[in-house]
Amino acid sequence: MTARPAVAVFGLWHETNTYASQPTTLDQFRQFELAEGDEVAERNAHVGSVIGGFLDHDELDLRMGLSAGAWPSGIITVEASEFIFARSLSQLERVGHVDAALVNLHGAMVAEDDDDPELRLLRKIRERFPDAPIAAVLDLHANPSPALVETCDIALSYDTYPHIDMRERGKEAANLLHRSLSSESRYQTMVAKLPLLATPLALATDLEPMRGLMARATLRGRAVGIARVSVVGGFAFSDVARAGMSVLVVHDPASKAAAATVLDQTIKDIEQETAQFVLRRDDPRTAVSRAMATPRRPVVLADVADNVGGGSAGDGTALLAELVRQGCHSALVIIADPDVARTCAGLGPSGTYRGPLGGKTDDRHGSPLVVEASVLNSSDGRYRTEGSWMTGQQFEMGTTAVLDVSGITIIVTERRVPPFHVEQVTSLGIEPGSFDIIVAKGAHAWKAAYGDIAAEIIEVDTPGVCPLDPYALPRKNEPMRVP
Repeated sequence: MTARPAVAVFGLWHETNTYASQPTTLDQFRQFELAEGDEVAERNAHVGSVIGGFLDHDELDLRMGLSAGAWPSGIITVEASEFIFARSLSQLERVGHVDAALVNLHGAMVAEDDDDPELRLLRKIRERFPDAPIAAVLDLHANPSPALVETCDIALSYDTYPHIDMRERGKEAANLLHRSLSSESRYQTMVAKLPLLATPLALATDLEPMRGLMARATLRGRAVGIARVSVVGGFAFSDVARAGMSVLVVHDPASKAAAATVLDQTIKDIEQETAQFVLRRDDPRTAVSRAMATPRRPVVLADVADNVGGGSAGDGTALLAELVRQGCHSALVIIADPDVARTCAGLGPSGTYRGPLGGKTDDRHGSPLVVEASVLNSSDGRYRTEGSWMTGQQFEMGTTAVLDVSGITIIVTERRVPPFHVEQVTSLGIEPGSFDIIVAKGAHAWKAAYGDIAAEIIEVDTPGVCPLDPYALPRKNEPMRVP
């Protein structure tokens, strides 16, 4: 092609925890990202996002459509789903004729009116541009259905967890799409799925088994000239049949047989490592006791089941209650509790709050903890991150208050925000390295914020909707095996 190919850009990103009690509303998309047209480029230019990576490719004429995303949480409401799709259809008409499409997806999105909205979006793009190749980037925790992969020409996932390569994967997808447009034959993608529900704690890509699985998959692909192999860990906290681990192989038509062999060998490799995805960790009482006894500081207590980045409430009290009970006097904890955040901000510095804190969203994350706390300060909760996750983007915790309970510093936020950025606390004038213990509500992604300062890490088997054992959650849908 002599002229720069015209490429439509769309995004639909949400990790839906179907066990979370609170639905995901349209306001939550507006708070995170709900952009159309030129605003999509303005929000993502020079940002560590997938669309930021699309924008890094200067040989494509990118036509911005719509980008909608929200923090991981419960099932998306009908109102939000209908609004987003209405705007998506409008933008599909507005972008005019295009030669191809680049799409930023998560792969684990579920709505009240559709258990695979991302497939629905891809089909709408395919209807609008039937001959245009489509390249999609998925999260490493995606649950892609065979139909979703079939609707794409190119499908690949992040290579890292914590996710620090989103921009790179966006650029890679754009490169593959450009090569496909420049060739007489398009790339294709094969998928295979295993009904293995893996705890996110076992999916860290710098640790086994994922590190070895991904390295071996990449070597297999390179040995036979395959364009891309992705090992997709899946999102276990979603009660849909497409949940589970997947393998994606991007290949040219002439390499179809070799791609099928790589796919089969990689699935067999995962099956041989199944036992490594079953983990055991200390309960809150044991973990806090260990943390207080160790001389190494700071200790990070990972609140695995109240994983905000996995859609949990962010108001779990199990570890905070143990820290108080065991007499800890130097700890940092973040709790999402809108009522308390607003009340304490109103009290102002040197005010005293007496009442329940946390444990209010549902009965899965511990009971409210009654505290007597001194208010240290408050803020509007806005910060911009320079860290490795979504570098350069602004985030909002809403009204935020900082409390002290006998030496335990508690940041109380109006909105749930995952602990992916150290600026979440440094923007409040707090230095996390000054504490003996830091509670991080997550599995691994918190390492983007505290990994460099953690002297010791203790992962804790806490209560919540992201439990250490995903099979402990009730399921109506059995995960599929493909092929």
